Amino acid sequence: VIADPSNTPHEPANAVRICRSGVLAISYDVDMINPAFSQYHITPAQAKNLLPGRLSFYEDPDLLAMGITQAAVNSDAFSDDWNRGHLAPNHIISFSNVSKKSCFSMANIAPQAGYFNQQPWNALEGKVADWVASNEELFIITGVAYRSREAPTRTSNNIAVPDYYWKVLCQPTSGEAVGFYGYNNLTTKTTIDFVPVTDIEEIYGGSLLPTSMCKTAAVNKNYWW
Repeated sequence: VIADPSNTPHEPANAVRICRSGVLAISYDVDMINPAFSQYHITPAQAKNLLPGRLSFYEDPDLLAMGITQAAVNSDAFSDDWNRGHLAPNHIISFSNVSKKSCFSMANIAPQAGYFNQQPWNALEGKVADWVASNEELFIITGVAYRSREAPTRTSNNIAVPDYYWKVLCQPTSGEAVGFYGYNNLTTKTTIDFVPVTDIEEIYGGSLLPTSMCKTAAVNKNYWW
């Protein structure tokens, strides 16, 4: 899914593509000063070999080289209420020192409501990692969406605050696919789980997974957890 250009998910008009350490494919939304999505592939062997702990966030070197604005590590856009939300999460991507570092790039970070990030979304990320470790490889895309791209909520630094976080999974052998999303606000207490990928594509505003490979229109809930 990552390597084949024909399978690239829909990207915003002014997006730029970044590959961090050969592990993480990021579509960076220049207009929103946020990633649109991060795309990655995880195997059971990798999910069983995750390194603990956290690393320091850093400004993305490719965005710096291109002269593209990104959120500063210490931007006041981030606080206890609004966290630095990983699209590709530290937990599942930590199968090597290199892969772990890749997810702390600010190109992989968007404002995420604190409780939503630390509780329901974190729980979802843990379930995905556990499923891979006990089952099969997955292609995963995690991204954000806005109710209005023309007039999004913005921080004092002009960083857009996403209205949604979403995640889609595809198991390439079986073709089984599923979507999850949540409302990115300070009152959200849960996620909306096990929805067709087409529902996520409607929220996002474009195609995400190839129908030739993934069953995007229906969900087999018994396949997952």
